[in-house]
Amino acid sequence: MKNIMKFFLEPIRFLGSRGVSDRIVKFFDRHPWLIYVVALFISLGAIFIMYVAPVLGL
Repeated sequence: MKNIMKFFLEPIRFLGSRGVSDRIVKFFDRHPWLIYVVALFISLGAIFIMYVAPVLGL
């Protein structure tokens, strides 16, 4: 059970470490238009999961 919990929590802990989060913020500060691209892909993924995947039987 402990290994399963570590499997799910370790990536979250890695992203929460100071170096990774600071690099991500600095990257998006230098390229603000990429926020819109990422938001578009997340929206398209949500639309696919909600509407297209059930029709295809996925």
